[in-house]
Amino acid sequence: MSNATLIILLSTLSTGLILGAIFALVAAGVTIVYGSIWMPNAANGQFFLLAALFGWTLTVSWGIHPAIAAVLVIGISVPLSYALEILLIRRFYDVPDRNISYFVLSLGITQILSGIFAITYGRWSDQFQLPPIVPGITFIGPFPITNTRLVALVAALALLAALFALLRYHRYGRALRAVFQNRDAAALRGVNVRAIYRLSFVLGNAVIFAGGILFAIAYSFDLTAAWTMAVTAFAIMIIGGPGSVLGALVVGMLFGFTQAIVSIFASPTIAAFSYLGAMLVVLLFKPSGLFAR
Repeated sequence: MSNATLIILLSTLSTGLILGAIFALVAAGVTIVYGSIWMPNAANGQFFLLAALFGWTLTVSWGIHPAIAAVLVIGISVPLSYALEILLIRRFYDVPDRNISYFVLSLGITQILSGIFAITYGRWSDQFQLPPIVPGITFIGPFPITNTRLVALVAALALLAALFALLRYHRYGRALRAVFQNRDAAALRGVNVRAIYRLSFVLGNAVIFAGGILFAIAYSFDLTAAWTMAVTAFAIMIIGGPGSVLGALVVGMLFGFTQAIVSIFASPTIAAFSYLGAMLVVLLFKPSGLFAR
């Protein structure tokens, strides 16, 4: 195998892994919120971008190290999510067909955040990039990859493993899965369903914020990243199966490799269309999604 072919192969593999892990994180956050409180969170892309912009502000404007900024950004998501849950989200828990109300509500949040970003960050720059978290380049054979992207990849995979372990083995994870499957039966077995709603909203947003800051660490970004991620996360959730975290993880990784392969041999725009095409095909043959329970 020639060096040129090996470089293309390793570039596709590394990009696919990084994007796939980040896509899986964001989609997992979206599906956790949807599976627990039936909220199709259309604002997930704006939360993703908010995390990236917070990270850029902390590192570039305030001079904080990117690693510390990443921890702070994820930490900021917790009180922010609790405030949203108290002020807005819990008011619709008992509303019939609340998924429609939540979708309209999240669209409103999307428009508000989009406007705020346009009149603030949009006037400062049209491209944002964080300082490298670890300077330098590592060679994998003939292929060079920045240490920053390696750190982002390791962090994303570690967070995915921790999320899977939490949902699989922790008491909260078992309660959350019970609510996913049958909230009435879960309540009869002593699960505090409203507490699970609240914790799920906070956890889901924290995971989305983690995806946003890791993307900002690995790549430069602009304000259109919010819309791209919103569409991608919804497509992953629908294909994987609404409420299925496993589906979000598997399909997110597949989407990452699709993005990498199509972007290298065609263009990122065609890659986006490939997601939508795959979503339509899955809906045609299995409307409930590949991993629906």
